Amino acid sequence: MVFFSKKVRLESYKTKLLITMCNKILIVEDEYIVAGDIRITLENNGYNVCGIAFSVDEALEIIASEKPCLIVLDIYLQGERTGIDLALLLNEMNLPFIYLSANSSAQVLQAAKATNPYGFLVKPFREKDLLVTLDIAQYRHHYDQHQKARSLTISEFENTFKTVGFEKAGNEGIKTDFEGIIGTSESMQEVFELVKQVAGSTTSVLILGESGTGKEGIATVIHKLSPRRNKPFIKVNCAALPANLIESEFFGHEKGSFTGAYERRIGKFEQASGGTIMLDEIGEMPVDFQVKLLRVLQEKEIERIGGKGSIKVDVRVIAATSRDLEKEIASGHFRLDLYYRLFVFPVLLPPLRERPQDIPLLAHHFLKHYAKLAGKKLEVISDYAMEQLMTYSWPGNVRELQHLIERSVLMTSGKQVEEISLPSSSETKITNTKKRTDSPVKTMEELERDHILSVLKKCNNRISGPNGAAVLLDLPVSTMVSKMKKLGIVKSNII
Repeated sequence: MVFFSKKVRLESYKTKLLITMCNKILIVEDEYIVAGDIRITLENNGYNVCGIAFSVDEALEIIASEKPCLIVLDIYLQGERTGIDLALLLNEMNLPFIYLSANSSAQVLQAAKATNPYGFLVKPFREKDLLVTLDIAQYRHHYDQHQKARSLTISEFENTFKTVGFEKAGNEGIKTDFEGIIGTSESMQEVFELVKQVAGSTTSVLILGESGTGKEGIATVIHKLSPRRNKPFIKVNCAALPANLIESEFFGHEKGSFTGAYERRIGKFEQASGGTIMLDEIGEMPVDFQVKLLRVLQEKEIERIGGKGSIKVDVRVIAATSRDLEKEIASGHFRLDLYYRLFVFPVLLPPLRERPQDIPLLAHHFLKHYAKLAGKKLEVISDYAMEQLMTYSWPGNVRELQHLIERSVLMTSGKQVEEISLPSSSETKITNTKKRTDSPVKTMEELERDHILSVLKKCNNRISGPNGAAVLLDLPVSTMVSKMKKLGIVKSNII
């Protein structure tokens, strides 16, 4: 059963506009009590609930007669067809929808995501979670429709020009620089639009992307464009925090609360109050602490270790990870409820290999920057060097490109970069486009696992000691053992 508190006032700055624009909602939910609770909540907050359907067939009948503008959709319904089946039909009708589900199956999650919902709530959920999700869903759908109409208008305009003998003059409407982030590719332009959509709200954002794609930069821009721009912006790398200190780092502690607590410590959430906190590499956060983080996100309050009461905090959370969180959920390393709490507004950053048209822009930007720092008059990258950059697979993405250009500037004495000193294994990385698409790409986790296995083999399965794998990898033994356990590495013997 879903329990709701009394009427909650909508706080989003777009809410009144959205309810005026479209407020007719259809609830498709086969649990009568849950559906009734949702109806009361929506009607108390200005929405018009045009009906409740318990099956796909009932939903289609109501849609035909009432023409709702948004569907609240459970996945499992009465009858043979599911909410996912209905979602496919809703996409054809261009009707936005959000999912409700108590199911935590990775298979169901994947099938649901494939239908491109505008939101996903895990039962039980709070009244405020439902209202915020609806708010964002309507805004995003309205924005998508506006963009489609705008694209159609531009296309018709260009066709008209071609008819009378004119051609489009380049990419004049495309920005090459968005708040310091460079990219003209379609995928990056989509990212910029998403950032502009979400920046002005207070909702949580989840930034997904491989290592080196610029997740921290996007988080910084979201904060910079938000109403909280003049408040603190606190960045925390979850992977760098020891498990036994993570609660103290996030929530703080009182003097004498544990051995070594010689003075009161203010945690990161208190430091960020009124502003934004970025939780980088949230996929590395210990599972037992994820429960406590979820409570903070829901209740907007923290408790210092050794404290006597709760402390209210007003913090916007931006999380980022290079891990596949769905795989982490399936393996039990990440909580499904926390995933959906953060997945309200995901932003996926493309790897550099998937946007090669941005490589020359980025390369010249970094060349100009580092040449100025080095006091050199470097202005040109040779055709050969550019070909090297364009055909490299970029496992380290933009960060790797940045470092290679910096090194090239330091090593170049003339006015032109003649050659890029790529990593020694470049012969396996410089490939043509066809080979890149045909060859399977390993995940960062798979690469890490392979590397640890190769070092263990070299050390004859020795972990600790002067000749152990932990020393060669420059890791504490406890961290090494923890990584092996997480990656499913079983050693034949420990010396």
